[in-house]
Amino acid sequence: MIENKKILIITYYWPPDNSSGVQRWGYFAHFLAKYGLDIQVVTVNPKWASYKNQDKSFKPLVKGINTHTTKTIELLKLYSFATTGHPSKGIPRGSINDQKNIFKRISNYIKSNFFIPDARLGWNTFAYRKAKKLITDPKNTIVITTGPPHSTHLVGQRLKNIFHRLTWICDFRDPWLELYSNANAPQNKRAREKNRSLEKMVLRNADQVITVGPSLVKLLRSKLPSNKHDKVNFFYNGFDHYKMDKIPHENPKDFIITFIGLIPDDYQVEGFIHALQKFTTTISGSRNVILRLAGNISPNFINQLENISTIKVNYLGFISHAESLKLMKSASLLFTILPTQKFDEILISGKLMEYIASKKPILCLANKNGDAASLIKKTKSGKTFTNDETDKIADFISACYRKEFVVTEQIDIIGYSRESIANSLYTFLKGL
Repeated sequence: MIENKKILIITYYWPPDNSSGVQRWGYFAHFLAKYGLDIQVVTVNPKWASYKNQDKSFKPLVKGINTHTTKTIELLKLYSFATTGHPSKGIPRGSINDQKNIFKRISNYIKSNFFIPDARLGWNTFAYRKAKKLITDPKNTIVITTGPPHSTHLVGQRLKNIFHRLTWICDFRDPWLELYSNANAPQNKRAREKNRSLEKMVLRNADQVITVGPSLVKLLRSKLPSNKHDKVNFFYNGFDHYKMDKIPHENPKDFIITFIGLIPDDYQVEGFIHALQKFTTTISGSRNVILRLAGNISPNFINQLENISTIKVNYLGFISHAESLKLMKSASLLFTILPTQKFDEILISGKLMEYIASKKPILCLANKNGDAASLIKKTKSGKTFTNDETDKIADFISACYRKEFVVTEQIDIIGYSRESIANSLYTFLKGL
């Protein structure tokens, strides 16, 4: 019986870190514990961790979860201090970096070729030792490793090597080799082959593989023999319907376009910028047009927007999760963008489910045949465009400005809530 088993989650990201990985397993742990399961977590002590930003509002979510923290050896803190003079300000998220800075280019090359699969590899020894002590009955233990950092899966591999009877589940929140920052890293042939070998080993040896969407399931299955395809399944990230329901739905007087998330220097944003320029030449009336940006945004993108004199740009920087939900529900239009790359159909923004739950129109720049576009279309929440569809993007923004496109016929989305998805995960675990 699942109630007699220990669920041991090994995750680098945990409150007070604010990344989407925290929310995925913070919520899963929270609801699985409510179902009476013995949930234990091995994570890094935040005093030692390389966290870009912190948000303490998630700590109550995991209150009562038996959490074991460890030390770590962090290359990224050293990199951050060397490049910015601060232990966290220079920690990269996505692929934002200054390629004109020779020191950063050299540091990135070293990180990409000598720390395989990633620069948080230094945590593995500490995580392994702690997890090993906690496994007292391997037959009745389910170990879940979640990545990125995909080096965390190597901890699961070591545990499986010595405790053959435990059940090991790998969670791929993002792809491994095809991860945006990994695919664009300056890796040499030796490093890429080692990465490929490690991914193959983990996928083949894990008892189960779970991920965040159907296209990533398809990609991961393509790397396994056909008789192993059934062990790969997905569980969406979801949204917190309790939090969303508490925040009032606002219809602002001004026309407010809101973006929350990540935009690195190399994202293709030209189509959106040109569409905004065209849109501003067609509007009439007294409504101000405001573009609110929150998160880790390329300064170059912000500068280009500020050159559009008819739009007011409000850059908020890092904000808490609670603040981000308020921004969503007080927007006129929500904007999101995903990178253009090979296998980009697998990508789903960490904020997308919350965007959908806000019941505000969504403008998405992404693969029109991808998972993100499919969710937006299925829920009747907005439209997806490619970067070169400038006229269509401008027309959609205009339609939202004139309130010709509103989210009124959205399907029932409670099935996408964190609680509903956690319930599906609970059923899955019971079947192991």
